[in-house]
Amino acid sequence: MTSDIISFVTHRSFVHAGGANDPLNTGIMVIGGGYDETDLFTGSFQKVKVLSDDWYSTNLKAIIVGKSDPIAARLQGPKGMPSNSIIDSGTNSLNISQQTLQAMISRFSAQQQQLLNQSVMDGKLVSTANLNLGSWPTLTFVMQGDAGDVSLQVPPSNYWQVDTEQAGAALAAITPGEDGLVILGLPLMNGYFTVFDGEADGGKGVVAFAALKS
Repeated sequence: MTSDIISFVTHRSFVHAGGANDPLNTGIMVIGGGYDETDLFTGSFQKVKVLSDDWYSTNLKAIIVGKSDPIAARLQGPKGMPSNSIIDSGTNSLNISQQTLQAMISRFSAQQQQLLNQSVMDGKLVSTANLNLGSWPTLTFVMQGDAGDVSLQVPPSNYWQVDTEQAGAALAAITPGEDGLVILGLPLMNGYFTVFDGEADGGKGVVAFAALKS
C-alpha cells in the first residue's frame, strides 16, 4: 500500500533522435510521494485545483500567447465532461479544441503561423533551421488554483520538439482537439516537477507544479 500520489520529471514529448541512451529520452517517476524530493525541484509549488478525479479534470481560464491579450477558455466542457480541461501525463501534446487553437495560432507572426499550420494541421516535419526558437513566444495557461489562479508556462523549446524522428527536424507538440476541451499533456509537464496528488482536498486532488532543479 502506498499514498495516492505520483510525481514525474519528463524532458520530452516525442522521442529525441539520440536513441535509447539519450538522457532526453529518460525521466523519473516517484510513486507514493514527491513533495520531499527536493533534489528534483526548487522553490514552492503552484497547485491546480482538480474539479473531478476521473481524469484530473481542471478549470482552464485562459491561454496567453507571449504578451498578447488572453484568450478566454470556454466555461463548460463537452457534454458529459465535468470540466473544460484535463492535465494528463499520458498525452504527448497540448490537445486544444479547434476554435481555441485557431484563436491561439492567430496570435503568432505570419511566418510562425505558416510553420505551425504545416506541423499542427498537416502533420509535417519542419526544418529546425527555419524555426529560430528564440523568436517564438511563451504560452501561458491560466488555471483555477487551489488558492487563486495559477499561471503555468510552456516555452517554445517544449511546444516545439526538435530532432524528432531525425536530427534537424522538428514537430509541434500541439494537436487539434475536441470542441470545448483542452488536454494539457507532456509539453506542460516538461518544464516542471509535476505531482499528481490524489489525496489533497479530501481526496479530490490537486496537480502541483514546481520548477525543475537544473
